[in-house]
Amino acid sequence: MEFKDKEVTYNGGAFEQDILVDPDYMTWSVFDEFCEKHGLGDTSVEQVWYKLRDEDMDSIRSIAYLSSDAGLMRMCEEAMYGGDVDVFLQHKNECEKQSEKESEKEQEKEKEGDTESEKDAAEVGVNQTEMGYESEKNAAENEEDKKTRKSKKVQILEYEEDIGERYEVEIEDGVENFVDEEVVLCSIMPDTSSDSEQEDDLVVRKRRMKKKKSERLALGSTYWTGYEFKEAVLEYALDKAMDIKQDRWDKTKIGYKCAADWKCKWKLYCSYDKQIEKWVLKTKCGYHSCTPNGKCTMLKGHVIARLFLDKLRQKPKLMPKDIQGLIKENWGIMSTINQCQNGRLLALKWLEREYDQQFAHIHGYVEEIRKRNKRSTAIVETYRNAKKVEVFDRFYVCFDRLRRRWKSSCRPIIGLDGTFLKVGVKGVLLTAVGHDANNQIYPVAWAVAQAENGDNWLWFIKLIKADLGLEDGDGYVMISDRAKGLLSAVKAELPKAEHRMCVKHIVENLKKNHAKKDLLKMHVWNIARSCNMADYRENLRKLREYDAPLFEAVMNEDPRSWTLAFYKLGSFCDNVENNSTESFNASIAKARGKAIIPMLETIRRQAMARNSKRSKKSEKWAGRYTKYVKLVLAEEEKNAKKCEVTHASHGRYEVELFGQKHSVNTTKKTCTCFKWQISGIPCEHAYGAMLDAGLDTDNYIYDCFSTSKLQDCYSENIKPMRGPHFWMHGSYRLVIAPPEPDLPGRKKKKGIKKRIKGKFESPKKNKKKKKKEVQKLGRQGRVMHCSKCGEAGHNASGCKIHPKKKMRMTEETSEQATTSSQGLETVSITQPSQMSE
Repeated sequence: MEFKDKEVTYNGGAFEQDILVDPDYMTWSVFDEFCEKHGLGDTSVEQVWYKLRDEDMDSIRSIAYLSSDAGLMRMCEEAMYGGDVDVFLQHKNECEKQSEKESEKEQEKEKEGDTESEKDAAEVGVNQTEMGYESEKNAAENEEDKKTRKSKKVQILEYEEDIGERYEVEIEDGVENFVDEEVVLCSIMPDTSSDSEQEDDLVVRKRRMKKKKSERLALGSTYWTGYEFKEAVLEYALDKAMDIKQDRWDKTKIGYKCAADWKCKWKLYCSYDKQIEKWVLKTKCGYHSCTPNGKCTMLKGHVIARLFLDKLRQKPKLMPKDIQGLIKENWGIMSTINQCQNGRLLALKWLEREYDQQFAHIHGYVEEIRKRNKRSTAIVETYRNAKKVEVFDRFYVCFDRLRRRWKSSCRPIIGLDGTFLKVGVKGVLLTAVGHDANNQIYPVAWAVAQAENGDNWLWFIKLIKADLGLEDGDGYVMISDRAKGLLSAVKAELPKAEHRMCVKHIVENLKKNHAKKDLLKMHVWNIARSCNMADYRENLRKLREYDAPLFEAVMNEDPRSWTLAFYKLGSFCDNVENNSTESFNASIAKARGKAIIPMLETIRRQAMARNSKRSKKSEKWAGRYTKYVKLVLAEEEKNAKKCEVTHASHGRYEVELFGQKHSVNTTKKTCTCFKWQISGIPCEHAYGAMLDAGLDTDNYIYDCFSTSKLQDCYSENIKPMRGPHFWMHGSYRLVIAPPEPDLPGRKKKKGIKKRIKGKFESPKKNKKKKKKEVQKLGRQGRVMHCSKCGEAGHNASGCKIHPKKKMRMTEETSEQATTSSQGLETVSITQPSQMSE
């Protein structure tokens, strides 16, 4: 290299070589090793010169050997933003040769050879993280073409993200944010103000990770995939309303910088570490010197599509203006209508393709369940359409470890319910949920069918009957609402099972005709909670006094199927509602809006997370009985202390509370109120007697509520399964999506809807009249006067004083009338203007 008279010239050769260099590990030794490898004389590089490809030699910049690494980093940054960079190496011996004592002949030769030498100049292209050496013959490429190709490449990578990776993120979001259901006492009256069958309103997707938002982007943080890192950065950008853009794209490197102000030094750099096999955040400058401007460069169409994917599953008619308003309301970021429209169309395209392909690999998913969870029942039923193609019909799964733990550790209670799926999957989800020792839900089996009808319920009941060994149902309790076909299915397959109705749904049914009865709910629940016949009759009497028509309506609902006084003893369950299955449906509300395989995977993995959390809690619980028992006794202790106890012999006590006396037998664990026998936990009368006698209540609680039963229930869990890329291949038969199921009720007719008119209704009633071109004022209300006599009430033609004379027709008058009529006809047909012509 020579720098003289403000001109730079180069003497040397050119090498075409691609070298992968991590900018974080970019040091001066890279150039020395390059010279040593290619035998370029002295391997000690004294100085490095570089310029962008579209720049001339006058714009060349230099980096000295003794300078800091800032020059090397600046060169790499310019390479990322400006494209390829030409790098020139200068050795120490070349510096000595460039002395002022060189002859003028040598200078002239060098000037003559400038043109040829520049053609052979060494070029080092650093494209993102690659540093390549190309000849200067290709230096005339247009910068606009490069930027266009680069933007298109980035757009393709962003828009065509791996579907399996996106599914994994959605499933992880549902599992990581899973919150275990709280213990609810049976004595608490649930809220029935909102209908449980209504669709759940899904809010705009919230990104919540295991770590806090500030910790997700801490220096040294690790990520399993680059997609997870991008999600964390997007979460930060939306939360802080900062304008951030991606400045580095590579399979192993991702970088972000501030887009609001070029002077702002905020940046992030994350790359893949082969040693730990994770992505590591290696560079971070977390301080923003700029202020938020209400913009976000990352908020592009595909990002908006991911943010509102779940929302559009439920509401496909969500308009771009609504999306724009939600973005401003949730994150305080301004977006354009075009961005929202592009995101909406892309999300709808994803959903359409998702729905078309979601059933294709259902056979592979079933085989994976069978392989990884031995002896589990996984069934998918299909049928062939007119084109001889397999169409999805029904799916059922019951994991072996769940059903074995239910049989050994749970009470013989099963809650049955069906809930409609969201827009993503047409049909219903049928569930069977048990109760553990802590009175919390324990999902046993679930299925997907096209409709909630008698055939599908019968099929589902048959499967759980075989898996759980229910036989004829003797000794088991079923709790459900009066769903179509469910009552007949249970009666047919489990004739000896006790089938209880959900009181919550009974109240909702009664409200339809008695909505103005404010005390309806209280009276119905008092009847349902009656543990003996005396209380039952007393509560019925109070209801009759309150409202006779309501009393008749309640009796028509068959109180024997939802009142504690008529329940069989031995199940130790005093639930009169089906809140367990409704609680399970609420926990999977977001999953019900996904495609079928991500939905089923979310349910399965939530069940794994639920069992894992409860297993840890049960191991830490030090009590002899579960937390549920402790809460029930704490609630009963208030009245137990008010009891007046009279001791008898052999563990018998006479207890008076609120003016009513009951007999308690601690030896047989009975009370005349029957609450102890029904629930399995001492009632307030028995608890009062134990407090008075100094007895330990733990000795009088049934073993089904023990901590050992709870620990045994969660001692086993569902075995983990492999990802979709292991079983989503062509070795399994492909299945297509089913047609949209027919909704119950009378089918709507296409075309114009015509109302059936009544028997005595005029056929011309409400018929639209044609508007007259010439409108005249009517004569209604005007008084008629005769033009002959002048009197009111008639006209000249009906005047009796001067009647109109009748003239006889003669031959002459008839001929005149005929000719006149013909003349009139001629005039009426032919216009005067035409005749004149």
